[in-house]
Amino acid sequence: RAIVGGVPVMASRMGKKARKKRNGAGAGAVFYCEICRQTSFRGRSHAYGLKHQERLGALLGRFLQKVEDAQQFLKEVKVEKYDFTEHEQNFWCYCCKREVKKHITNESLAVLYGGLLEHFVSSEHLKQTNTFWWENKADIKLKDKFLLSGDGYEKFKVAVAKAVENYEEKEDEYIKQEAEYIREVERRRQEVVQAGFEVGFTWMSLNTTGRAEFCRWVSSVCSRPL
Repeated sequence: RAIVGGVPVMASRMGKKARKKRNGAGAGAVFYCEICRQTSFRGRSHAYGLKHQERLGALLGRFLQKVEDAQQFLKEVKVEKYDFTEHEQNFWCYCCKREVKKHITNESLAVLYGGLLEHFVSSEHLKQTNTFWWENKADIKLKDKFLLSGDGYEKFKVAVAKAVENYEEKEDEYIKQEAEYIREVERRRQEVVQAGFEVGFTWMSLNTTGRAEFCRWVSSVCSRPL
């Protein structure tokens, strides 16, 4: 065997053949594409195809619209009273291939899109987005649109804390007003009960003529506008 540069020529040729065989097998391997929902015998080179890229573009377009809807709440945080029917929704992340909780909730309130924004800043989402972009040969210029920076999320958390504080202050004021209303209703009820006793005693002390006059007086009082 000839020696070229300290490497046997036959071994070098065998190495090239092995690499070519591996590359060929990878290109022609059976591959299931989740974007196109079909099996391809071209391996991952399927991702370069026109149909795949068209379907990928349509999917990312729909996905981006939902992402942008969530990102609007970075600038205008919204906190609402918790409602199970409204705030226990999930969101499908195409990059991570799993459902993500859409809102951050507890037993009393919900931070709209908080769960989704929290997911976008996670290391898991960053890793899976990189993998998704590589596997599907997506436009690298679009990738940052589907990620959220740590600084952006920190600002969001500060805004959330302030929004929650304002919400709780409004709730406390509402509770005070409701308590005052209940006390006022109870006070008037007691007045009506007391008046009823007094009317009863007055009625018992009147004769027939007096009761007739009393009824006319009550009728005239009741007919007055409030």
